[in-house]
Amino acid sequence: MTLNTVLRPGWRMAWSLLLLAMLSLAAAATPAGRRWLHRVDSEWLGERVMDTLARVRSREDWAAVVPLLPDQNYAWLRTGAGPVRIAHALGEAGQPTANTLGAMRRSYVAGFRLFEVDLVLEDGELRCQHDPGPQTSMVRDGCSFDTLLAALPSDAFLVLDIKTDFRMAGRRIVDRLKGTPEVQRVVFQLYHPEDFASFSAWQKEVPLPGPILTAYLSHRRVDYLAQQILRLGGAVLTLPLERAPALSVRLDGLSVLLHPVHDASACARALASDAQGVYLLNSVRCPP
Repeated sequence: MTLNTVLRPGWRMAWSLLLLAMLSLAAAATPAGRRWLHRVDSEWLGERVMDTLARVRSREDWAAVVPLLPDQNYAWLRTGAGPVRIAHALGEAGQPTANTLGAMRRSYVAGFRLFEVDLVLEDGELRCQHDPGPQTSMVRDGCSFDTLLAALPSDAFLVLDIKTDFRMAGRRIVDRLKGTPEVQRVVFQLYHPEDFASFSAWQKEVPLPGPILTAYLSHRRVDYLAQQILRLGGAVLTLPLERAPALSVRLDGLSVLLHPVHDASACARALASDAQGVYLLNSVRCPP
């Protein structure tokens, strides 16, 4: 066996890796290419590439987060039979009627009892809308946190997606809920490690239900986030549907919810992944 014969496979591997790196860099230059790279990382590598970059480049430190108070109340998870169904943007996400009182009423008639709403704090008011600023193409029917709370049926729960400063908006919400029975029907979604410190402080003031950790803005592996939410005393992890393939761990006591699910095929795909629930449109018939 000659030296040339021994080296040849190694050189082929080196050239293959170099070619793959060049293709990856080229793909990352376009939005479509970045989506392709993330799909490869999620489905084939368990998000290890993204996780490595996050540990090097970001300050997303979940290990330093102090656990929540013991015995978190997750009674809201047991609302209704079958998979957990949360009405996304009050049930009409992506439509002009998203985040409206009318959408919530229609979702309630369709059988929903969990309602996710986007909130922004502007001009001293907590408004039901996805983004700050004028909503020129969206229906406005007076939906605010106050009017929504007043219209919320007694057997229903709100899931809050705060789109502006979390601490400031959350503080306003907690002050509004103090001394009211509605406090146990308002579920916070937490995005960042620092959100847990604020939420823990609020729970010492009022009996807020157990929160959701949502991975939408996190750049850590979903396997890691699943382990962290249980360490922190939580029980619910929400994942973007596209990141579900990267979840390889199945942990006792953890409920996984997926979003967005805006058609029947996406619903079937979500439930086939062993998820316990979905964020859904009120027009979609999701099989039990």
